[in-house]
Amino acid sequence: MRVVTYNIQWGMGRDKKVDLARIASTVSGADIICLQEVERFWRKMDHADQVARLSELLPDHFHAFAPSVDINDPTSADKGARRQYGLMTLSRWPILSIRVFPLPKYPVVGHLNDSSCLQELIVGTPGGAIRVYNTHLNYLSERQRHLQIGEIMKIVADAPLQGGPVVGIGVPAEEYYADWMAVGHEDLTGVPVAAMLMGDFNMRPNSRNYDLLTGETDPFYGRLHEVNMFSDVLTIAGQAERDGITHGDTDAAGYQRIDHIFVNGPLVGRVTRAWIDEAADGSDHQPVFVELADA
Repeated sequence: MRVVTYNIQWGMGRDKKVDLARIASTVSGADIICLQEVERFWRKMDHADQVARLSELLPDHFHAFAPSVDINDPTSADKGARRQYGLMTLSRWPILSIRVFPLPKYPVVGHLNDSSCLQELIVGTPGGAIRVYNTHLNYLSERQRHLQIGEIMKIVADAPLQGGPVVGIGVPAEEYYADWMAVGHEDLTGVPVAAMLMGDFNMRPNSRNYDLLTGETDPFYGRLHEVNMFSDVLTIAGQAERDGITHGDTDAAGYQRIDHIFVNGPLVGRVTRAWIDEAADGSDHQPVFVELADA
């Protein structure tokens, strides 16, 4: 299974040209694709509905969109018209259920500050269902990212306890066809323990927020893979924690690795390969890929 996360900056590449076909070409080989900064009618441009365009360019994938910002479009005669941008996830396999959670955000004097959200999808892979989380954290404030990660960790921990979108422990299967439900018991899904969390986190591996996700480094054993925390796929695959650049000047002396893929305990042992695609030029970010062995 190949998975990728990519902040596409609405398709504007290093050459300052918007080209969604270039984005699709970069990610088309992945089975699960998590994109950030995808727009729907946000600005006047060709293919302003980028969700529709990307789904056309990637016809072998199911897709789901979660706007983190959703406002009225006063220029349209359509009373239902919206201006939106946010997260798009595509999967080669069926998306069994979707939930979207707003994340904490507070105004900062003198700065523009936009909303963030967490998109949760249960994906029915051939090896069994897994949870996929896509997010784009606050770009401005370390404190607000800290609050957002705390909320994410709570959501991830609580999800298996809460169950799927409709639950009915001990309810006879035929009752699921009641008038108000109109759905079969077999059409519903539980919430698996196995989870992947990915996106643009606007945080580096030497930050306290990275520690909040992965656990602090032990002075003797180093960075551990604790089952109730997340692990960075690049480091699982052997990359040094502070190596790599996913945003900014790729010739810089330092590093700016702020786009990440994390997996929890059940998936750690399945990571076989992970890398940053340094050649991709469709955005101001670089995509991060991971391959996992079959279950």
